[in-house]
Amino acid sequence: VAVGALCVIDHVPRPEGLTQEQRSVLKALAGQISAHLELRRVANRQRELLERQKQINAMMRDSVRTALTAQEAGRIGTFELDIETGNIKVSAEFCRIFDVPPAGRYHARDFEKMLHPDDRGRESSEETRKNGTAVTTVDYRIVTASRGVRWVSRQATFERDESGKPLKLLGTVQDITQQRRATQRIRTLLELGDRLRDLNDVEEIALTAAELMAHALDATRAGFGVVDPVRETVMMQPEWRAPGVSSLSGKHYFRDYGSYIDDLKGGMSVVISDVTTDARTRDKADALLSLGIRQLVNVPIFDQGKFALVVFVHHCDLFEWMEDDLAFVRSFGDRIQSAIGRLRAEAEQNMLNREIGHRLKNAFAMVQALAKQTLRPVQDRGPVLNFEQRLQALSSAHDILLGNNWANADVRTALLRVVDTLGMTEQVEIRGKDISVNPKGALSLSLLLHELTTNAVKYGSLSSVHGRVLVSWDVQGEREDAVLRLIWREMGGPPVVQPQSKGFGSRLISMGLLGTGGVSTRYLDQGLEVEMTASLVQLQQVA
Repeated sequence: VAVGALCVIDHVPRPEGLTQEQRSVLKALAGQISAHLELRRVANRQRELLERQKQINAMMRDSVRTALTAQEAGRIGTFELDIETGNIKVSAEFCRIFDVPPAGRYHARDFEKMLHPDDRGRESSEETRKNGTAVTTVDYRIVTASRGVRWVSRQATFERDESGKPLKLLGTVQDITQQRRATQRIRTLLELGDRLRDLNDVEEIALTAAELMAHALDATRAGFGVVDPVRETVMMQPEWRAPGVSSLSGKHYFRDYGSYIDDLKGGMSVVISDVTTDARTRDKADALLSLGIRQLVNVPIFDQGKFALVVFVHHCDLFEWMEDDLAFVRSFGDRIQSAIGRLRAEAEQNMLNREIGHRLKNAFAMVQALAKQTLRPVQDRGPVLNFEQRLQALSSAHDILLGNNWANADVRTALLRVVDTLGMTEQVEIRGKDISVNPKGALSLSLLLHELTTNAVKYGSLSSVHGRVLVSWDVQGEREDAVLRLIWREMGGPPVVQPQSKGFGSRLISMGLLGTGGVSTRYLDQGLEVEMTASLVQLQQVA
């Protein structure tokens, strides 16, 4: 049921609309929201079931005999186990849940052997029951003949004699497969989203998705294979397997196992609930059964429009599929495709950034070469050298931004890059917590720090081997009123005096960060001190 819409708003028109990648990201985000809503709904349903089961327990304690003989309601099976003999009297609904023929009596061992191997410790042994210490409330899995793995919730209470010795175990059972699967599906989808964010390899994504899907669907084998769509082959990679299940690693031909390769090529997920009856596999069922495959799920993964990988999940026995399970598989495929799309977009962006960086370096080199040729006749080489160094500072700032995909740059990184370029790292001390600024702020900061460092090398503390510079910064205020304060303090150099005239560098420094002012310059006995302030919001906001 649709309960709302995910809305995206921009402040500029977009005639071309959203890109396919943006639509995929929004679709994945909407899926996560839906999963959270579904998880809340399932949690509420579980609380309702718990309250209902508590009421059943109370009713059993008050009149257990009446409950056992009353007409069944609510699809809850009942049983009465004789502790001494192990004989168990069961209702028709109990037989339906355990997928056995209706009969008045069975032995407890008939049902204990149906326990899932991983849950055998949850049910109690005959000796434990005789001691009256059996677990009376428990959820566990059983393996049925025609319905596969099922989840059962059992509620029970002891009937004791006057001495307290247990005589009988009376109780109810309920099939909770649908509820357990719903909860597991939601948790798995949420875990998939969390884990995919940290993966940067297509094959890692495929294997992670396969393993999570296998646990959610109680499968026996899961993994991925590398597809050659032209030859219609798949190179199976080492997969996740349940204990005792053989590996399918190696090359396989799709057509040896049926015609479902046609659906995969068309981008459709394939779910075959029984290879012996499905039209796509029944003629090749023996080949699949010999590999321990009674049911299979295949999710195709396309890379740049090409069928490249297939995620598979296998069951060796029958598995009762629900409509929600099929939607779960489709949702899994969508999330995998979104993650692959994200990786592809990041790879393309990195390639584009490298190309931009290469062209930008060429442009800076060309400008510098033109400047040298144009300014060759100038006798005073000081301004020429200053221009070249400022150009290098600007190039260095762009290198930092390119390394961050033109996102924010770190203040510390920008400062270290400047002082390292001028060979002054050992004489400059840096203090301040990690703070990032936007591209415009990074360029402004790099040019300002270059001017201050250059002046210190020529006239200030860095002109002496004993001189030092302390650069510190902090944030004052909170939220919209927060201000970045950066202090440049020189020590141990020659005496400094205020210049009589201002050159380009002095005017640049006086403009401050982002050219908004907020600069205080002090010419002290121990050296120059410059304090600059600027709005942190302006330094960090996206243009």
